[in-house]
Amino acid sequence: MKRTLLLLLVVAAIAAGAFWWLRRSPDQGQGFTTEPLGRGDITSVVSATGTLQAIDTVDVGSQVSGTLYRIAADFNDHVRRGQVLAEIDPAVLDAAVVDAEAGVARAQAQLDQAEADLRRSQPLFDQGLISASQLDPLATAVRTSQAALRSAQAGLERARRNRGYAVIVAPTDGVVIDRAVEVGQTVAASFNTPKLFTLAKDLSQMQILADVDEGDIGQVHQGQEIDFTVATYPGESMKGEVQQIRLQPKTVQNVVTYTVVASAPNPEGRLLPGMTATVDFVVERLTGVLKVPSAALRFRPSAEQLAALRKARQAGNGEGAAGQGERRWGGGGGPPNLPANARMLWLLEDGQLRGRPVRLGASDGRYTAVEPLFGELEEGALVVTGQAGVQATSTQPGATSGTAGRRPGGRFPLF
Repeated sequence: MKRTLLLLLVVAAIAAGAFWWLRRSPDQGQGFTTEPLGRGDITSVVSATGTLQAIDTVDVGSQVSGTLYRIAADFNDHVRRGQVLAEIDPAVLDAAVVDAEAGVARAQAQLDQAEADLRRSQPLFDQGLISASQLDPLATAVRTSQAALRSAQAGLERARRNRGYAVIVAPTDGVVIDRAVEVGQTVAASFNTPKLFTLAKDLSQMQILADVDEGDIGQVHQGQEIDFTVATYPGESMKGEVQQIRLQPKTVQNVVTYTVVASAPNPEGRLLPGMTATVDFVVERLTGVLKVPSAALRFRPSAEQLAALRKARQAGNGEGAAGQGERRWGGGGGPPNLPANARMLWLLEDGQLRGRPVRLGASDGRYTAVEPLFGELEEGALVVTGQAGVQATSTQPGATSGTAGRRPGGRFPLF
């Protein structure tokens, strides 16, 4: 019984202590989460995702139909201009050449016959033995035969060219990144040119096609620096540059985006076509600036804490925490009308909350650059980022840029 009673007393003491800890006055600086104020670098970015592509690709097709009986290039092969990639069975094309040659010979024979008839009749016409109506059809037959010969010769040239097209060669130097056919496959080039291979001219220079939201496209411009990462190298940031902003919008599920083309140097060949890239368009870089956690800009004292601060000001005749705040604002009677990009930063000094108005600068999402509006901020000061057991209010959101999330009127609550 004594042991049980002692155990109950210990549990009760622990519960009472915990209750006191949670209910203690925030004015004593207990229960707040803080982070020292420091200097560092801030990079403000606009983020988007995109796809890596070769800058210049060529689809190699076939101008003639037939069955592929040889393929001389495979995936990832480096080929030179004029190198044979594949061949189509030439049997039908060879027969077409023979037929066209026969057509030329036939047209030539007909021309020879027409010219001979004309030569024999011309002296008779000159002697008046035949009329012009008898000579004219012979002259017409010669011209018709000449035209038929030219047509047959053109058909022969076409047949020979088609025979040459049976051997498919690389139109440029490059790397085979796609092969869409196999040996024995029938190629039909009746209406559309079939794609057999895709060649990338130069994989040492690639590009990223990124979709940027319409709300951010105004912060992107040609020549802008980018940082990007790919999933296969998660800890490595690579650099590039914006080359083009395409004016044609794309709308997907009522979201409007614009395609931004950025360079992606690939001298070592580690980047591959089709990889997904996470792109950060660098809007602003700041070095050695005062920065605070963005969570600190979302913190706001509770109504009870603000009431306690007002009471301390009244009791101290303006010489308490609030009095010091008014002196920092530059006068009595409350804060002035502050800029739209201003926020109240709450510090913890001697266990008491102190409000300091600051002007916001660039933000990387986690940290935000700040500049005191009145007086100075000392490095190492404890910035309040939250309170244990209390969720951050959304009435004062953290800024992602110099003007985002401002409060109407630019005034802060009195305390």
